[in-house]
Amino acid sequence: MFFCPARRILSVRPGGAVNALTFKEAANTGHPPHQPQPPANLTWQGFPELDRLDKIAALAMTGLAIWALALVVIQEHRPDDRPPSPAQQAELRVDPALKQKLDLARTLLADNNIEQAQGLIAELIRTYPYEATPYLLQGDAFLYRQDVVAAMRSYRRAVDLNPDFLDKKSKLFQGKKIKKTVEDAGAAIESGLAARPEDERLLAGRKTYYYMLRKIAGSCG
Repeated sequence: MFFCPARRILSVRPGGAVNALTFKEAANTGHPPHQPQPPANLTWQGFPELDRLDKIAALAMTGLAIWALALVVIQEHRPDDRPPSPAQQAELRVDPALKQKLDLARTLLADNNIEQAQGLIAELIRTYPYEATPYLLQGDAFLYRQDVVAAMRSYRRAVDLNPDFLDKKSKLFQGKKIKKTVEDAGAAIESGLAARPEDERLLAGRKTYYYMLRKIAGSCG
């Protein structure tokens, strides 16, 4: 004879008590075998069953996430189509010969060879009339000679050609030096006009002074 071990089943009694019974015990006591059923609205995997609106919402959220990710990827790989700033344009068009002479002019000024530096700068202005840096160096040369009014005029031409000299976010920023020069020039002009009210050079310098004040006030520096 072959004997099969008794299989135990669950019997739920009124009041919520659960007993483990064998098939034989269940037959003797009159309690039907109880087999556990999954809770209502649960899938066979144990997750809540989604209705139609839940499924649509889930699909919509998934679509939005994919769309947002695609926008990020496209933006990162999108070429920069913004126009270059004046400083970038200047860097693109500076030729090696001009750069070499500008560096030489700076060295001459640093070595206090002012007259030689001014001669080289004047040559650069004639050769490259639309380059801003030679005018900036010309203003620096006038500062070495303590002529703040002439320096202010040169700085005006420089910032007209390249406003980045007054832009604090630019690596070409020279705003502090230019602002100090304009302030000193304004004081010198007023002092000179007090003694010589009809001096045409000082009167023209006053116009440049007011122009530079507006220029500095409207800049990012």
